[in-house]
Amino acid sequence: LSNGKKEGNVPFGTLTTLAESPTRFGLLYAGTDDGNVQISKDNGYTWQLISKLEDNSEVKTKKSKTASTPDSRLTTHGLWVSRVIASQYKEGRVYVTLNGYRNDNFNPHLYVSEDYGMTWKQLGKDLPAEPLNVVREDPKNDSILYVGSDGGLYVSFDQGNSFMLWNGGL
Repeated sequence: LSNGKKEGNVPFGTLTTLAESPTRFGLLYAGTDDGNVQISKDNGYTWQLISKLEDNSEVKTKKSKTASTPDSRLTTHGLWVSRVIASQYKEGRVYVTLNGYRNDNFNPHLYVSEDYGMTWKQLGKDLPAEPLNVVREDPKNDSILYVGSDGGLYVSFDQGNSFMLWNGGL
């Protein structure tokens, strides 16, 4: 499910996160430390890549070499997929956090898909420049999201459009 072993001082190319859908048996998501996000709808028997490493906006077809079809898969730039979470509220919803500390990329990377990973929307654009490690839905309210970073815990009350530091009482 990864791109294969990457050589270096600390070789990598392994599965780092696995999520099973609580709403549909056999719906699985997997993420790797080299930027792959995959989906299986048949309990892991077959897998489909729903991410891409680079941003290639054109896909060439057999009919025309210049025909462009937008590739709406999640662009990970090969960053560590720190968490994949299948929603407990909507079958096709999935969240992904990427962690770029190995690449000196300390921007927050949080995404959601509502269609099994075919298209993605970036969330948490107001989060501070800290690598993200985890995302969770609230167990009782689908509008509330929690994000854990290297610097703290953040909460959103509007499905990830805006976040605030949750530091009271911790």
